[in-house]
Amino acid sequence: MKRIESKNNDIFKNIKKLILKPKNRKNSKIFFVEGLKEFMLCLESNYNLIELYVCSEIHNKKYDDLYVKYKTTNLSKKLYKELSYKEKGDGFLAIFHSKEFNLDQLILPKNPFILVAESPEKPGNIGAILRTADAAGIDAVIIANPKTEMYNPNIIRSSLGSIFSSQIGIGKTKEVIEFLKRNKIKIISTLIKNSVDYSSVKFTGPCAIIVGAESSPLSDDWVNISDELINIPMKGKMDSLNLSVTAAIVIFEALKQRNAN
Repeated sequence: MKRIESKNNDIFKNIKKLILKPKNRKNSKIFFVEGLKEFMLCLESNYNLIELYVCSEIHNKKYDDLYVKYKTTNLSKKLYKELSYKEKGDGFLAIFHSKEFNLDQLILPKNPFILVAESPEKPGNIGAILRTADAAGIDAVIIANPKTEMYNPNIIRSSLGSIFSSQIGIGKTKEVIEFLKRNKIKIISTLIKNSVDYSSVKFTGPCAIIVGAESSPLSDDWVNISDELINIPMKGKMDSLNLSVTAAIVIFEALKQRNAN
């Protein structure tokens, strides 16, 4: 197993570019992941590993057998700390080939339950809705008009790796609407004006919950095509919630109805 100790090493410099520059990840179709749990989730989700990087001064020795199974490079503690996003990393980093998030590749059950987020901007919010979707057993998460590259390290970290185990689709808003209509999925959009209390709507059949970015309302395309427009009643002076909080409240109301049904 080779060891890297210099910042001038080409391998180290390329990894750093991969972390910092979305264009590099997109053009090379590879991404960086940190943590043993995330590494194992990638493997379990059939992502193709390029190389494993470890810091032998930090990681748990009981995982030394990974060196035998996978191509591995040992990083000095100093270099590892420079690459790590976590305060207390476990000494594992890896590079994988990325996957395309095509709508037509989504596999839906007979009674699909889908979450659509239009133009989410903050990586932390995207990671949070992926975690919520995973917890609720959502069949697919669709990002319409994405503004953030999905393999952003902050999305991976905030999703706790659920980005790898979730079914994800990406497309323009009109493409997503066409996909939902083609699959006969009820469209339920969160909106403040001219909408009804979310708890009064039925979520028991095939449905998609649509949420928008905090900085802007859903586009007119959704307003015009929706089967239901819903809101979460607000008791205080604020008139909106964080994107991931909105998604979680509506998702678990839907889940309660679907489980009861």
